[in-house]
Amino acid sequence: MSSRSCVVCGGLHAASRLPGLLKCRSCGFSTADLEISTEELESLYTAKYFAGLEYKDYVAEQALIEKQFRVRLATLLRYVPDAASKRLFEIGSAYGFFLSVARSKFLSVEGIDISRDAATYARERLGFPVHVGDFLDFDLEHNLDVVCLWDTIEHLKNPDLYLEKIAGNMNRGGVIAITTGDIGSFVAHVRGSKWRQIHPPTHLHYFSKSTLTKLLEKYGFTVLSCGHEGVYRSMDTSAYIILNIKHHLPSAYAALKRSGLLNWSLYLNLYDILFLVATRN
Repeated sequence: MSSRSCVVCGGLHAASRLPGLLKCRSCGFSTADLEISTEELESLYTAKYFAGLEYKDYVAEQALIEKQFRVRLATLLRYVPDAASKRLFEIGSAYGFFLSVARSKFLSVEGIDISRDAATYARERLGFPVHVGDFLDFDLEHNLDVVCLWDTIEHLKNPDLYLEKIAGNMNRGGVIAITTGDIGSFVAHVRGSKWRQIHPPTHLHYFSKSTLTKLLEKYGFTVLSCGHEGVYRSMDTSAYIILNIKHHLPSAYAALKRSGLLNWSLYLNLYDILFLVATRN
């Protein structure tokens, strides 16, 4: 069992009812019971992660992913007055698809990702200033106005240090927007260890509304909105993940693919993905 203290409240961990996870005795925050180096973490996010290991083909689904990001952008803009005068910075910007839909709304957009393959694509193919590396080591040229971490905070080795750095470099009244799985949701409770969001070592931390709010408040943020977001899902990718990756049934996936039954997508909200927006005090 890891001896690390809770990143939310500094409390002690105890074994969770969910195998492979620890739970804080004080605030209930859940984290993976493992130690991983920065080098090991970076090695997870190669091109294969986005094409075969975690996704069927992230780049091929650009149109559907951008459709999802337009929904997120519309929500974000409700909390960013005069967005055209603000700089947006995305941590975990991957292939730059959110920057692509957001650039017309902001003064500038910029991103960073530890995946060299993803950041290189965003920079060289899409023309966005996406840097390769760890945000904790990155020298910011400007104070932060708007920061987005879309499905990213659960991947970070030290999410508390990220929020500390963001807060220390953000203008008063700046906005941070985060999406992540909600381990306090009904679906997570019912599914238990089979909840789709539990898969260390890529997902290291498991927040609820309460623990994510507490962590943000710890670093001087006030939560403006905290709800749940639905997701656009490709049936092809969903079947690939379930049959190929999780159950190792490539022949079943191939048969469904040939049948033409996977050529559609839908919007699904299971109320287990948090969408939180907060402002810097």
